[in-house]
Amino acid sequence: MELRNVKIYNFRGISELDVALDDYSLLVGPNNAGKSSVIDAIRTFYEKDGFKFKKEHDLPKGYECTDSWVELTFQLNDVEYGSLADEYKGTRKQLRLRKYFLSSSTERKAGTIYGYNSEGELSENHFYGAKNVQSGKVGDIVYIPAISRVDEHTKLSGPSALRDLLTSIMESVVKHGQAYDDFSESVQQFSEAIHEEATEDQRSLAGLESSLNEMLTPWNSEFKLNFRPPSAAETIKSLLDWDLIDNFHGKPQGIDYFGSGFQRHFIFSLIQLGSNYAGKKPSSQTRDFTPSFKLLLFEEPEAFLHPPQQEILARSLMNLASSTDNWQVLCATHSSNFVSKNTANIPSIVRLRHAPSTGVIENFQINAAHWDAIVNENQKINAIVKKHPKEVVHPDDEQADMEAIKYFLWLNPDRSNLFFANHVLLVEGPTEVAIINRLIDDGKIASDEVGLCVVDCFGKYNVHRFMKLLTAMGISHSVIYDDDDNKTIHKDINQLITDSVDSHFTTCVRSLSGNLEKVLDLELPKQNHRKPQHALFQYESGRIARNKIDDFCRLVESSLPKNATLLRARLRI
Repeated sequence: MELRNVKIYNFRGISELDVALDDYSLLVGPNNAGKSSVIDAIRTFYEKDGFKFKKEHDLPKGYECTDSWVELTFQLNDVEYGSLADEYKGTRKQLRLRKYFLSSSTERKAGTIYGYNSEGELSENHFYGAKNVQSGKVGDIVYIPAISRVDEHTKLSGPSALRDLLTSIMESVVKHGQAYDDFSESVQQFSEAIHEEATEDQRSLAGLESSLNEMLTPWNSEFKLNFRPPSAAETIKSLLDWDLIDNFHGKPQGIDYFGSGFQRHFIFSLIQLGSNYAGKKPSSQTRDFTPSFKLLLFEEPEAFLHPPQQEILARSLMNLASSTDNWQVLCATHSSNFVSKNTANIPSIVRLRHAPSTGVIENFQINAAHWDAIVNENQKINAIVKKHPKEVVHPDDEQADMEAIKYFLWLNPDRSNLFFANHVLLVEGPTEVAIINRLIDDGKIASDEVGLCVVDCFGKYNVHRFMKLLTAMGISHSVIYDDDDNKTIHKDINQLITDSVDSHFTTCVRSLSGNLEKVLDLELPKQNHRKPQHALFQYESGRIARNKIDDFCRLVESSLPKNATLLRARLRI
């Protein structure tokens, strides 16, 4: 079973949200965009570890509502679909379930799950007739919060990842292993021996039994003490313990001795091992609907990890979701390293934000049809290039699959910051990025509260590609490009950039007369890779006229959102 869609209605800052999930999906966006609300809505559906809907906390604050619910759509395999009650067998082997947190209908009770019937209508019957049936009928979730203590996942006295892992192994060992048989025999020998042993004042278990039985004789009853071998659960709870060995010192150390990054890795390692060591359950001989499914909800997996460790964990999570049956992973992340690793599958990235006009949480995601449309739009550049004999189009560039490869290569960790920005400024190349970021650092461009990310597009030929991606992901953006005097092919490309403007998400498009070198009167080498360093050197050494710098700063500021461009009259230093 796989969770393929989540719909949320009137939950916290969410009025209505519809999210498609892949085997491995990411929730991204600026701070306070609603990523945790989506994860908590799923947790509230399952009520795992007592996590329940709280009316005073989970209902929207900005308006009155009479209904609140979460709806999950699962894709079933043939066996699961075959065992599902006929009432719920919908089209495409899917199961749709809705849990109400607040209901205005007398037929729908709060805290209850209802399924869609075979006609696509919401049933009036409780799903499988039980209020808390979600714990067994729709799999299980594993939740790792942004701040998580190791003991929550390693305690042996109650539910934890470590106890579940040990139990899955121990139950099989106890049932089939020779070691447990030997242990049981030893317990019996111990029982017989200690039964007769006495204290210095001649008290013993055998004496206790004898004395008590004399008192019970009139009742024709007998008391007997028994030593039984502990069960697997009792062995884990009472006899097992664990240590972490610091190999540098060669002795056990408390978990608090280790850094937060290690602790996060340790927690995930337990969960990952749990999926590998759980063992295969014997196939059920009944036709009960008992699907095997686990959803890992991971908030800020990058917390306390340096970038190389983030990349390792990202790969591990992707591997867990792709290579382990019945496991899915949903992460809420602020890390461009995590996003960069997933850009080969852009539809699995869900971006959230607060709508500027209403403040409600909305999501943006590229589905298959939308992706096809973007690919087709991006191919217009090839038609333009073919119009000019001096330009060459490589045959591979005309393949639709090349678009996904290009985005994957371009969206490195640095450029992937655009998914978290409030506004993105697109420029042609690294020289513009270097100059603009330095001017911002020096306080000559006011961008204090913009949440700005400056992104180079690998040249003018790709500006429209980034514009299409940003629009599809609901990211506000503007463009500054060289008009190259509208000569030859540049006239058509300039028009393509203009045609790619979106009325909702493109703030504005500004062109530089000629190019950046001309506007700032720069003397740059012909080799593109050397241009940024020479541009910054000329700026640092005072070789760019102040009036030209001021004019360029005003142009950049004018391209930013008006309500976020502050201190336009700031003194130019």
